[in-house]
Amino acid sequence: MKKWMTLTLTLFSLLALPACGGQAEPKNVDLTEVYASMEEVCDWWTGGYMEDVPEEALELYYPGLSALEPVQLIARTPLMSSVVNEVVLVECKSEEDADKAQEILQARIDYQVGDDTNPGGVWYPESIEQWKKTTVQRQGNYLALLAVTDTQSQLADIFNQAFA
Repeated sequence: MKKWMTLTLTLFSLLALPACGGQAEPKNVDLTEVYASMEEVCDWWTGGYMEDVPEEALELYYPGLSALEPVQLIARTPLMSSVVNEVVLVECKSEEDADKAQEILQARIDYQVGDDTNPGGVWYPESIEQWKKTTVQRQGNYLALLAVTDTQSQLADIFNQAFA
C-alpha cells in the first residue's frame, strides 16, 4: 500500500512540474491598441498633437531600429513642443533583436540627457530632468520608451498590464 501511495504521489508531482516551471506561451499584444489606451489617459494627444516620427527622422532619433525590421513599430512625438513627449512601442522578431532595440532606445535617452562631454539633445533643465526619469520598459520582445511629462508612470502601467 505504501508503494502505491508513494508511486501515486510521485506521478502527481511529475505531472505538476510542467505546470509550475514551464514557459508560458508569449502573449501577442497589438501595440496599436496599447497606444490607443495611452491616448485615453493623455487627452492632450487628441487633435493630432502626437504624430508619427517621419521615416527620415526615425533613423536620426533611433539609429538602427528600422534595420531590425520590427514586427510592430509605433514612434510618435509632437511636431514641435518644448515639453517632453515621445513614445516608442516596438515588437521585435527575436530576443536578440529586442536586446539591440533596447540598446537603441537607451541610447536615445542617454543622448537627450547628455553628459559632461555632450550637452545633450534637450536644452531646458525641466526637459533634461524628465528624460532622466525615462526608462525603457520591456516585456519579452516588446519594448516601450515613454518620455512623457506627467503621465509617464500611468503609461508604463498600461504597457505592462497589456502582458498580464
